[in-house]
Formats: sequence, C-alpha cells, structure tokens
Amino acid sequence: MQRKALMRVTLCVGALMVMILALTACSSGSTQHEEKTKSRPVPENPQPLSPGEYHSVNFDPSFYFKLGKGWSSLDVHASDALAFSREAQTRWMGFTNVQKVYKPPAKDTSTGKPNVVKAPKDLVGWFQHHPYLNASKPKPVTVGGVKGEQFDIVVEVPEGYYAACGTDCMDIYMLSGGDPVGFEDGIKTRIIVYEDISGEVVANDIGVSEASEFDEFMIEAKKVLDTVKWGGS
Repeated sequence: MQRKALMRVTLCVGALMVMILALTACSSGSTQHEEKTKSRPVPENPQPLSPGEYHSVNFDPSFYFKLGKGWSSLDVHASDALAFSREAQTRWMGFTNVQKVYKPPAKDTSTGKPNVVKAPKDLVGWFQHHPYLNASKPKPVTVGGVKGEQFDIVVEVPEGYYAACGTDCMDIYMLSGGDPVGFEDGIKTRIIVYEDISGEVVANDIGVSEASEFDEFMIEAKKVLDTVKWGGS
C-alpha cells in the first residue's frame, strides 16, 4: 500500500513537471512569435527605414532590434551577413556569421589569389595578431544577453596590395556566396565578437568614413545594440 501510494505521488509529480516544461516551451515560443509579429522584416533592397522594430529574415542566428530615424537597409542580407547604414552609407553597422576568413597576405605580396581558410575558433585572437590591423585591447561586453569581446581596429594596407574587396582595402571575411567583406585603409572600425550564439560565431562591425565622427556614431550604434534580442538566446 505504501509503495503504491509513493508511486502515485511520483507519477503525479512527474506529470506536473512535464506540464510545467510544456508550458515554459509554449511561453518561449509564443514570446518569439509575438516579437516577430510586432516587428518588421529588414528589406533586402537598399531603402530608407522608418523608425521602429525590425527582425532579420535570412540571417542566422536571427535577431530583433529597434532603429531610430535616419537608418537605411543595404543590399547585404544573406544567411551569413546583414548590414544597415546612416548618412548615405558613411556610417554603418554590420553582422557577419563568420565561417571563412582571408589569411593575411605575405609582406611581399601585391596581387594574387586570395588565401581563404576556415575561421579560427579564437576569432578575437586572430584579429589581435593580424599583421595589418592595429587592434586595441579587447574588453568584455554583453549584447542581448550574449557575452562578447569588443575592440577597435584600424587597417594598414601594405603598399601596392590589391585585395578582392578593391584597392586600399583589406579582405577580412568571405561570405557563403563568395563575396568578400573587407575594411578600408585607415578607417577605424569597432568590432564585437560574440563567440556562442546558438553555436555560431558572430562578428559585429560598426564604423564611419570620417574619423572625427567615430565617437558620435558609437553613441547612436549603442542605442541599437541595447535593443537587440537574439532569436535563439
């Protein structure tokens, strides 16, 4: 009798736990559905964006964010890249799911076939030791509940070097479609590396064409980052 009573209690507790887990899962799924319903997809064609909430469409991992006045979409909206800008593309913010990187060219290299390799596990360290990137010391940040490391870089393109991204530019990532993502010579860019978002390594680059506008734009960019919610986090 005592064993049967104990089994009934155990079964009841087990059933209750299953119900709680099911309700939690439903609640989480419902929350993500509500987030996507009230937000707008980022257009795949370049165009001005009205202030409000947006969500990525193709980019993996998905995320949600808010934009104020003055932002525009860019023609960079793939499974591994998404970018938008302000002030006629002189100020930008991009997200890259980093799968492949360009190996830094040799000191005596001017032209030739770019050397593309699998992205290293320690992407922050790769940036820090890149011979043509002056990188500041990384510091911890948290965006949308996900931890990352933030640092600034300035590119120094070697004389006579021609990259896949063009002249006066250094190739950094290769996207799944074969397009290069690079940074221009002398331009200061802020990088945030998120090393585990649903198992993916995401790099966030924020920059301006005019060095004098860098600090001002970082304030605007932070307003956007403060609203980010990762779909899988």
